Amino acid sequence: MKFALVSNVLPPGDSSHAAVIYRLLRDLDPRHYCLLSSGSAANGRSPAPGGLAGMHYALPPTPRLTRGYRFGLGWWRERLNFGVGVAARARRIARILRLEGCDAVVVCTGGYEILDLPAAFLASRLTGARFYPYLLDQYGQMVATVTGEHLFARLEPLVLRRAAAVIAPNEFLRDEVRRRHQVEAVVIHNPCDLAEYDGPARADAADLGLARADSRRIVYTGAVGPLQYEAFRNLLAGMAALGRRDLTLHLYTAQSPARLESEGIRGPVVVHSPQPLAAMPAVQQQADVLFLPLGLQTYDPEIVRTAAPGKIGEYLAAGRPILVHAPPDSFLASYFRDHRCGVVIDSADPAPLATALESLLSDAALRAQLRARAWERARTDFDVGTAQRQFARAIGLESTTPSP
Repeated sequence: MKFALVSNVLPPGDSSHAAVIYRLLRDLDPRHYCLLSSGSAANGRSPAPGGLAGMHYALPPTPRLTRGYRFGLGWWRERLNFGVGVAARARRIARILRLEGCDAVVVCTGGYEILDLPAAFLASRLTGARFYPYLLDQYGQMVATVTGEHLFARLEPLVLRRAAAVIAPNEFLRDEVRRRHQVEAVVIHNPCDLAEYDGPARADAADLGLARADSRRIVYTGAVGPLQYEAFRNLLAGMAALGRRDLTLHLYTAQSPARLESEGIRGPVVVHSPQPLAAMPAVQQQADVLFLPLGLQTYDPEIVRTAAPGKIGEYLAAGRPILVHAPPDSFLASYFRDHRCGVVIDSADPAPLATALESLLSDAALRAQLRARAWERARTDFDVGTAQRQFARAIGLESTTPSP
């Protein structure tokens, strides 16, 4: 069997979606897959270190009308652009499926790319390939956000109900797909390579008296965008309320310090350049507290509610106490609250954040309990080998994956 994977981001990109794709496919024989992306100009084999070995195909930009705003025609122009874009991309994907002899196409949603899902579906119809949507984000909500209305999101039930299988990264999104479309999705949590981490017995520097009294690190790794800005402002307010001068927030992100400052993320903040996937264990294990945020009042609460940040498994495996700041009805808050593997603050009041930080920094018994529970959840839900086998079963690829 051979499949094509369509995604707007691919390894070695620094996004969490690229990391998920890398971990799922890295041990797979490259003869069994190829990679298609509108976000990459690469054609041929892996273009850079940290990429995947399968053949890469760039999906060129689709034709677009740039005129038509006058006389209220912009509404129709966007519909025409969408339809023309889907058709053009579907033809390109179909040509590659035939060229590579693919039996299936897997399409990843995310990054507000709205053409890939319907285009891959149409290409599967043109070629007879099985169709597998991998919902790293809610497609219908992304379409509504990009276009400003929900008309195109009506494609979602049409596409999902005709899929050979649908994959979701968490139970909240699975339940949403079931509720809205009467489709039962397969859950594959975003995987983490646990072998890169030390496990539950990792020494806690604070408990051993090795932590510097004048420097305590709150660490966040990954993109900082509109869905996180509010949460970071709340955290900084909590740090200020705590009154400790030894606390510093360290951000490992591609966002510029100027952009972050313009959003109110300023003060005891150090912005580091983004690090490769291989560097994440060392970066995360140097933290006194790992911060996992989603905004409580954002422009897109539905995406926040079902979001599954790719770094969850990494944080759980890192052996450091985790502070979650997210809405009470979100998957993120629910998971850590139900499994008691982190401290959850689900209100915007800085006072509870300050209290939580003080507890995580000063209570060795609490840190030990959280560390043990976090490692157990990492092993249960986020192990990369388990995810690889689940993915292989979901798309009928069992015979081409390594044994456990």
